[in-house]
Parts: sequence; C-alpha cells; structure tokens
Amino acid sequence: MKVAALRIVAASTTLVIAYAALLCFPEPLFSSNISADNLILYSDRVVQQPATNHLLNLVQLKLKTSPLYSIETSHRIYICNSRWRQRVFFNKDYGVGGVAPYPFSPNVFLRDALIAENRLISPLGTPVPGERTLDYFIAHEITHQLTGHALGPLRYARLPQWVREGYADYVGKGGSFQYEEARQAFLANVPEMDYQRSGLYRRFHLLVAHVLDRRHVTVEQLLNLPPTQESVEAEVRAGN
Repeated sequence: MKVAALRIVAASTTLVIAYAALLCFPEPLFSSNISADNLILYSDRVVQQPATNHLLNLVQLKLKTSPLYSIETSHRIYICNSRWRQRVFFNKDYGVGGVAPYPFSPNVFLRDALIAENRLISPLGTPVPGERTLDYFIAHEITHQLTGHALGPLRYARLPQWVREGYADYVGKGGSFQYEEARQAFLANVPEMDYQRSGLYRRFHLLVAHVLDRRHVTVEQLLNLPPTQESVEAEVRAGN
C-alpha cells in the first residue's frame, strides 16, 4: 500500500510539474507570433502584422499608465482559438475571457478573438460588445501579472478581490470608463453592478477609480494597504 501511495504521489507531482512547464512554455502549440516592443502575441491561427501591431500598441498605451509596468519586461500573450487549447490552458476557469495563471506562469491566455476587429469572442460565439475590447482583455490580464510580481504570491493571494479585479479593469479600460455614470448605476442599485462578472468588475473599477482618482491614493498605497470595500462604498455613496 505504501509503495502504491508513493507511486501515486510521484505521478501526481510529475503531472503538476509537466503542466506548469506547459503553462510557462506553450509556444509549440501556437503556430504564429508577432511582437511589438516588449509584447509578443502568439496564436494558433495565422495573424496579420498590421492588425496585430495596432492591437499591441493599444495594449501598451494602457499598460504605460500603470507604475507597475516596465518596457524592459516582456509579456507573452496566447490567443487560444481552439476549444481544446482553452480547456488545457484555462483549466477550471474554462469559459472566461482570459486567464493570468500567476504565480505558475508569467503568460496570459485569451479565448478566440478577431484581432483585426479588436474583439474577443464570447462563449456564445459572438463578439463581446462595448468597451470590453480585445485590448482591454489583454491589458486586464497582464495587469494581474504586474500586480502579482509587485506583491509576490502570498500578498497577491491575500489582496481583496475588489482591488485585484478593480485595478486590472482600471488599467484595462483606460479612458473609456465613465466614473459618474458608474456611480449613478451604483447608487441606483442597478442589478448588473452586483451579479454579473462584467457588472461586478464595473463596481470594483468604480471603487478603485474613487480611491486613485478622487482620494489621490497611489497605486503602491492601494496595493499595500487597501481600505475596506465597505468604507470605500460608503464614500462613493456620500460623494466624498
């Protein structure tokens, strides 16, 4: 029994190591790649240079607004158009728009996309509409990686969800976010601000925008000593 148990542990450990290695070095499964400065986009379908360069430039413009970003650090983005690749790299998060498997890998993985149209494809097979463009999703996921590297695995894991997701959205949406419009929706208890993933992220974005832009707290202060979600929501309601 003891030998069998050891074999199971050894086999499980080998699988975990192999999977982590695949997350870190998935290039053999992606046939096409184009780079722009420190951003490299890989795809399992052929990608066109002009459209991809334009997309990566949009991503970089958003990332440059974050003090966590450095042009000296490269970032690799993998577009998974095939369902089996999504199942492999998204794992338990299969079905979401993208994942940043920090601390197991520095890469980010996105579901199928229309690069020339700057759109991610939803699980329904239709382009995701509105302000959640493909460059938004890429910048959002890379911001998760930037935040993780700034804090380290343990502190990143303890970071409140509203800060972790709200700051990624703050960078990802850039200037398209309308603070007062989001605040009025929050004050009116619009349902989408609570239960849908995109709506909940909008709520978190509102709170982060309040702390950074209205209270003029630095990103470093927000990440290292975040206020409680309840206290920030009270300030937003009061209009402070």
